[in-house]
Amino acid sequence: MTDYRVMLSVSVNHKLASLAQEIYALLDRVQGEASEEEVALRVTSISRILDDLQSVTGLGPTNSFNSTARHLHWLQRRHREGRSDLFGPDVADLRERDLPGIMAAVEAWGWQLLDPGLVAAITASWDAQHFGSAVRDAFIFLEDVLRSTGGLDSGTGLSGDRLVTALFSRSSAQALALSSEGFMGQLTTGEREGAYSLVKGAFLLFRNATAHRPISYSSAEAEDVVHLVNLCVRLLYGATPHPDEPPEDDG
Repeated sequence: MTDYRVMLSVSVNHKLASLAQEIYALLDRVQGEASEEEVALRVTSISRILDDLQSVTGLGPTNSFNSTARHLHWLQRRHREGRSDLFGPDVADLRERDLPGIMAAVEAWGWQLLDPGLVAAITASWDAQHFGSAVRDAFIFLEDVLRSTGGLDSGTGLSGDRLVTALFSRSSAQALALSSEGFMGQLTTGEREGAYSLVKGAFLLFRNATAHRPISYSSAEAEDVVHLVNLCVRLLYGATPHPDEPPEDDG
Protein backbone atom coordinates (compact mmCIF):
# COMPACT_ATOMS: atom_id res chain seq x y z
CA MET A 1 0.00 0.00 0.00
CA THR A 2 1.27 3.50 -0.82
CA ASP A 3 2.84 5.41 2.09
CA TYR A 4 0.71 8.55 2.27
CA ARG A 5 2.76 10.81 4.58
CA VAL A 6 0.10 13.24 5.64
CA MET A 7 0.45 16.06 8.13
CA LEU A 8 -2.75 15.71 10.04
CA SER A 9 -4.25 16.16 13.45
CA VAL A 10 -4.32 13.00 15.54
CA SER A 11 -8.10 12.65 15.16
CA VAL A 12 -8.05 12.80 11.35
CA ASN A 13 -5.07 10.47 11.15
CA HIS A 14 -6.91 7.99 13.35
CA LYS A 15 -10.07 8.21 11.25
CA LEU A 16 -8.13 7.66 8.04
CA ALA A 17 -6.39 4.60 9.48
CA SER A 18 -9.75 3.26 10.70
CA LEU A 19 -11.28 3.78 7.26
CA ALA A 20 -8.55 1.80 5.54
CA GLN A 21 -8.78 -0.98 8.12
CA GLU A 22 -12.56 -1.22 7.85
CA ILE A 23 -12.62 -1.20 4.03
CA TYR A 24 -9.96 -3.92 3.76
CA ALA A 25 -11.76 -6.01 6.38
CA LEU A 26 -15.03 -5.66 4.44
CA LEU A 27 -13.40 -6.65 1.16
CA ASP A 28 -11.83 -9.71 2.75
CA ARG A 29 -15.05 -10.80 4.44
CA VAL A 30 -17.43 -10.13 1.55
CA GLN A 31 -15.41 -12.50 -0.62
CA GLY A 32 -15.53 -15.12 2.12
CA GLU A 33 -18.51 -16.30 4.13
CA ALA A 34 -19.74 -13.05 5.65
CA SER A 35 -23.44 -12.93 6.52
CA GLU A 36 -25.77 -10.28 5.21
CA GLU A 37 -25.96 -8.79 8.72
CA GLU A 38 -22.16 -8.57 9.05
CA VAL A 39 -21.78 -6.85 5.70
CA ALA A 40 -24.52 -4.37 6.62
CA LEU A 41 -22.79 -3.55 9.92
CA ARG A 42 -19.43 -3.08 8.23
CA VAL A 43 -20.88 -0.83 5.51
CA THR A 44 -22.63 1.27 8.17
CA SER A 45 -19.38 1.62 10.11
CA ILE A 46 -17.47 2.70 6.99
CA SER A 47 -20.19 5.19 6.06
CA ARG A 48 -20.01 6.71 9.53
CA ILE A 49 -16.24 7.16 9.24
CA LEU A 50 -16.64 8.74 5.80
CA ASP A 51 -19.17 11.21 7.21
CA ASP A 52 -16.86 12.04 10.13
CA LEU A 53 -13.90 12.62 7.80
CA GLN A 54 -15.90 14.94 5.59
CA SER A 55 -17.21 16.83 8.61
CA VAL A 56 -13.80 17.30 10.27
CA THR A 57 -11.90 18.23 7.13
CA GLY A 58 -14.65 20.16 5.38
CA LEU A 59 -13.78 18.37 2.14
CA GLY A 60 -17.40 17.83 1.23
CA PRO A 61 -18.71 15.17 -1.14
CA THR A 62 -15.70 14.89 -3.46
CA ASN A 63 -15.53 12.37 -6.29
CA SER A 64 -13.68 9.79 -4.19
CA PHE A 65 -16.11 10.06 -1.27
CA ASN A 66 -19.12 9.78 -3.59
CA SER A 67 -17.57 6.91 -5.52
CA THR A 68 -16.84 5.03 -2.30
CA ALA A 69 -20.43 5.41 -1.09
CA ARG A 70 -21.75 4.24 -4.46
CA HIS A 71 -19.55 1.16 -4.60
CA LEU A 72 -20.39 0.27 -0.99
CA HIS A 73 -24.09 0.41 -1.87
CA TRP A 74 -23.74 -1.89 -4.87
CA LEU A 75 -21.36 -4.23 -3.08
CA GLN A 76 -23.84 -4.68 -0.25
CA ARG A 77 -26.79 -5.09 -2.60
CA ARG A 78 -25.10 -7.68 -4.80
CA HIS A 79 -23.86 -9.59 -1.77
CA ARG A 80 -27.42 -9.62 -0.39
CA GLU A 81 -28.71 -10.91 -3.73
CA GLY A 82 -26.05 -13.61 -3.84
CA ARG A 83 -24.52 -12.15 -7.01
CA SER A 84 -20.85 -12.49 -6.10
CA ASP A 85 -20.12 -12.74 -9.82
CA LEU A 86 -21.09 -9.05 -10.18
CA PHE A 87 -19.36 -7.27 -7.30
CA GLY A 88 -15.80 -7.87 -8.49
CA PRO A 89 -15.55 -4.41 -10.12
CA ASP A 90 -16.82 -2.76 -6.90
CA VAL A 91 -14.12 -4.53 -4.89
CA ALA A 92 -11.45 -3.47 -7.37
CA ASP A 93 -12.62 0.16 -7.43
CA LEU A 94 -12.77 0.42 -3.65
CA ARG A 95 -9.29 -1.04 -3.26
CA GLU A 96 -7.47 0.55 -6.20
CA ARG A 97 -9.18 3.91 -6.73
CA ASP A 98 -11.61 5.00 -4.02
CA LEU A 99 -9.47 4.55 -0.91
CA PRO A 100 -6.30 5.97 -2.51
CA GLY A 101 -8.39 8.89 -3.80
CA ILE A 102 -9.70 9.69 -0.31
CA MET A 103 -6.19 9.45 1.12
CA ALA A 104 -4.88 11.84 -1.52
CA ALA A 105 -7.69 14.33 -0.82
CA VAL A 106 -7.06 14.23 2.93
CA GLU A 107 -3.31 14.53 2.34
CA ALA A 108 -3.87 17.70 0.32
CA TRP A 109 -6.11 19.05 3.08
CA GLY A 110 -3.41 18.29 5.65
CA TRP A 111 -0.79 20.30 3.78
CA GLN A 112 -3.17 23.25 3.69
CA LEU A 113 -2.97 23.42 7.49
CA LEU A 114 0.56 24.78 7.07
CA ASP A 115 1.81 28.11 5.79
CA PRO A 116 2.24 27.77 1.99
CA GLY A 117 5.79 29.10 2.16
CA LEU A 118 6.69 26.54 4.82
CA VAL A 119 5.22 23.76 2.68
CA ALA A 120 7.31 24.89 -0.29
CA ALA A 121 10.42 25.02 1.88
CA ILE A 122 10.17 21.47 3.19
CA THR A 123 8.45 19.56 0.36
CA ALA A 124 11.57 18.30 -1.43
CA SER A 125 13.15 16.94 1.76
CA TRP A 126 9.85 15.56 3.04
CA ASP A 127 9.06 13.71 -0.19
CA ALA A 128 12.55 12.20 -0.11
CA GLN A 129 11.86 11.12 3.50
CA HIS A 130 14.85 13.15 4.71
CA PHE A 131 13.01 14.30 7.81
CA GLY A 132 16.01 15.86 9.53
CA SER A 133 16.58 17.98 6.44
CA ALA A 134 12.90 18.94 6.42
CA VAL A 135 13.20 20.21 10.00
CA ARG A 136 16.33 22.17 9.09
CA ASP A 137 14.60 23.64 6.02
CA ALA A 138 11.64 24.64 8.20
CA PHE A 139 13.85 26.68 10.51
CA ILE A 140 15.67 28.30 7.59
CA PHE A 141 12.25 29.40 6.36
CA LEU A 142 11.34 30.71 9.83
CA GLU A 143 14.57 32.72 9.94
CA ASP A 144 13.71 34.24 6.56
CA VAL A 145 10.24 35.17 7.83
CA LEU A 146 11.74 36.75 10.95
CA ARG A 147 14.21 38.83 8.92
CA SER A 148 11.55 39.89 6.44
CA THR A 149 9.07 40.81 9.17
CA GLY A 150 11.70 42.74 11.09
CA GLY A 151 13.02 44.49 8.01
CA LEU A 152 16.49 43.01 8.52
CA ASP A 153 18.94 42.28 5.73
CA SER A 154 20.41 38.78 5.65
CA GLY A 155 23.83 40.44 5.57
CA THR A 156 23.47 41.49 9.21
CA GLY A 157 24.72 38.07 10.24
CA LEU A 158 21.92 37.59 12.76
CA SER A 159 20.56 34.06 12.88
CA GLY A 160 19.11 31.57 15.30
CA ASP A 161 18.86 32.62 18.92
CA ARG A 162 20.54 36.00 18.29
CA LEU A 163 17.97 36.81 15.61
CA VAL A 164 15.08 35.86 17.89
CA THR A 165 16.50 37.94 20.74
CA ALA A 166 16.93 40.97 18.49
CA LEU A 167 13.31 40.80 17.35
CA PHE A 168 11.55 39.73 20.55
CA SER A 169 13.52 41.11 23.49
CA ARG A 170 11.75 44.12 25.06
CA SER A 171 15.08 45.90 25.40
CA SER A 172 15.90 45.62 21.68
CA ALA A 173 15.50 48.64 19.41
CA GLN A 174 14.52 46.19 16.63
CA ALA A 175 11.78 44.46 18.61
CA LEU A 176 8.68 43.45 16.70
CA ALA A 177 5.14 44.50 17.47
CA LEU A 178 2.98 41.40 17.25
CA SER A 179 -0.30 42.27 15.59
CA SER A 180 -3.50 42.49 17.59
CA GLU A 181 -5.21 41.06 14.48
CA GLY A 182 -3.54 37.69 15.02
CA PHE A 183 -5.35 34.63 16.33
CA MET A 184 -4.29 35.49 19.92
CA GLY A 185 -5.47 39.10 19.73
CA GLN A 186 -3.56 41.82 21.61
CA LEU A 187 -0.88 40.22 23.77
CA THR A 188 -0.15 41.40 27.28
CA THR A 189 3.42 41.99 28.46
CA GLY A 190 3.56 38.51 29.98
CA GLU A 191 2.09 36.89 26.89
CA ARG A 192 4.64 38.64 24.71
CA GLU A 193 7.34 37.16 26.94
CA GLY A 194 5.69 33.80 26.39
CA ALA A 195 5.87 34.27 22.61
CA TYR A 196 9.54 35.16 22.96
CA SER A 197 10.19 32.05 25.05
CA LEU A 198 8.30 29.84 22.60
CA VAL A 199 10.23 30.97 19.52
CA LYS A 200 13.54 31.12 21.40
CA GLY A 201 12.99 27.62 22.82
CA ALA A 202 12.16 26.23 19.38
CA PHE A 203 15.46 27.54 18.03
CA LEU A 204 17.56 26.51 21.02
CA LEU A 205 16.20 22.98 21.12
CA PHE A 206 15.28 21.88 17.62
CA ARG A 207 17.02 24.28 15.24
CA ASN A 208 20.38 24.12 17.01
CA ALA A 209 20.33 20.36 17.51
CA THR A 210 19.37 19.68 13.89
CA ALA A 211 21.98 22.13 12.58
CA HIS A 212 24.83 20.69 14.66
CA ARG A 213 24.36 16.94 14.43
CA PRO A 214 22.38 14.35 12.46
CA ILE A 215 19.10 13.42 14.13
CA SER A 216 17.05 10.48 12.87
CA TYR A 217 13.59 12.01 13.05
CA SER A 218 10.67 9.77 12.31
CA SER A 219 7.95 11.27 10.13
CA ALA A 220 5.72 11.74 13.20
CA GLU A 221 8.49 13.48 15.16
CA ALA A 222 9.31 15.74 12.23
CA GLU A 223 5.61 16.55 11.87
CA ASP A 224 5.50 17.80 15.44
CA VAL A 225 8.52 20.07 14.93
CA VAL A 226 7.22 21.41 11.62
CA HIS A 227 3.89 22.25 13.23
CA LEU A 228 5.80 24.07 16.00
CA VAL A 229 7.56 26.12 13.33
CA ASN A 230 4.20 26.77 11.69
CA LEU A 231 2.86 28.08 15.02
CA CYS A 232 5.85 30.43 15.29
CA VAL A 233 5.15 31.69 11.77
CA ARG A 234 1.49 32.17 12.64
CA LEU A 235 2.45 34.36 15.61
CA LEU A 236 4.30 36.66 13.20
CA TYR A 237 1.34 37.31 10.88
CA GLY A 238 0.84 41.07 10.68
CA ALA A 239 3.78 41.89 12.97
CA THR A 240 5.58 45.20 12.41
CA PRO A 241 9.12 46.37 13.25
CA HIS A 242 8.01 49.06 15.72
CA PRO A 243 6.15 47.80 18.79
CA ASP A 244 3.32 49.57 20.52
CA GLU A 245 3.26 49.27 24.30
CA PRO A 246 1.43 46.05 25.13
CA PRO A 247 -1.23 46.06 27.84
CA GLU A 248 -0.13 45.05 31.29
CA ASP A 249 -1.11 41.71 32.75
CA ASP A 250 -4.25 41.68 34.85
CA GLY A 251 -2.73 39.49 37.52
